[in-house]
Amino acid sequence: MNSKWTTARLKDLALINRESYSRSDGWDFVNYLDTGSITKGVIDKITLIDLRHEKLPSRARRKVAPYDIIYSTVRPNQEHYGIIRHPVANMLVSTGFVTITAKEGVDAQYLYYYLSQPQITTYLHAIAEQRVSTYPALNVSDLEELPITVPPLRIQQEIGEMLSCLDAKIDLNDRMNENLEKQAQAIFKSWFVDFEPFHDGEFVDSVIGPIPKGWKACAVTDVIDVNPKRKLDKGTSAKYLSMANVSTSGPRVLGWEQRNFTSGTCFMNGDVLLARITPSLEHGKTAFVDFLADQEVGWGSTEFIVMRSREPLPLEYTYCLAKHEPFREHMIKSMTGTSGRQRAQVDALKHYFLAIAPKDVYAEFQEIVIPFFLAIRRNATENQVLAALRDTLLPKLMSGEIEVPVVY
Repeated sequence: MNSKWTTARLKDLALINRESYSRSDGWDFVNYLDTGSITKGVIDKITLIDLRHEKLPSRARRKVAPYDIIYSTVRPNQEHYGIIRHPVANMLVSTGFVTITAKEGVDAQYLYYYLSQPQITTYLHAIAEQRVSTYPALNVSDLEELPITVPPLRIQQEIGEMLSCLDAKIDLNDRMNENLEKQAQAIFKSWFVDFEPFHDGEFVDSVIGPIPKGWKACAVTDVIDVNPKRKLDKGTSAKYLSMANVSTSGPRVLGWEQRNFTSGTCFMNGDVLLARITPSLEHGKTAFVDFLADQEVGWGSTEFIVMRSREPLPLEYTYCLAKHEPFREHMIKSMTGTSGRQRAQVDALKHYFLAIAPKDVYAEFQEIVIPFFLAIRRNATENQVLAALRDTLLPKLMSGEIEVPVVY
């Protein structure tokens, strides 16, 4: 470490839980972020609460200012943290977070990336596990006393800016992918639900209402194989996909690992995975499998429903169907269970009906949407490379092993 670098406690560098909301603030609405809605800086959901008609959750208390860091005190290894560079109006976060406001002379982005290092979350989780509570949780003092390596401000700013540029590009790619997916979903709905391109033709009655002549109405299970049989021998090494690595906002998986098969759901390239435990409209986890070699079998949780298109339906159609809002509502209504975690029922697919078009319609649909999905794949692949670069550089920059001008 450079002789000009020092070590300080977090409480010497930042203010902890600087400001809280009170009724005297008189807000008409709140944008609320709970601990489970942000992971490694990526926000899944901010809940708008109209205080004129709704009650504010008791944990919605901590105010955030630009460039505040939020860090969950519960189970630090789950990495529910982030830096709020541009808060939305009237934003509050849960008291399950501590808010960390960098003091003058400290770069907030440097501090954020320092706290996001895996060795820091591992260290904090080890402290949390020593607490006598029902789950691993930190005290505020645990964070306040955390030692931080501190270079001169200029170096802090260079490190923070470089790492934030990588994250900004990742975020841009994510937003591009979200837009591309919305376009694909809009075309799916226009063609196969609203039949807009076919309105000039003749329509006939069916069990789902009028459909274009030459089409037929049938249940999902008549045209899509559900949980088709795949075989892996026990102990076979194969690609394993955890539920945590399935995105809530796109078709791509965020990573997989090699594991010996024990028991679970098996799948192959071209399958669509729908999570039984999270088919919600906002947090539904759905992905298509495209990371295996030809005929290779992968595996994951039994909480996945596997959907495999039959001719003439293409993979892209089945994925769009799995993300289609009325389809998700149908699956949500099927959820049952008494263990505290309800699950969508596979049998519900027998009772959801589709309008099936002639084969040439799907070919035209693919011509339009396949470029969207290819772009999504390119952006997601680039994000994996950028994230790996960021994670490799992070500890080296924080320790002074390399300097920003060498890589930036």
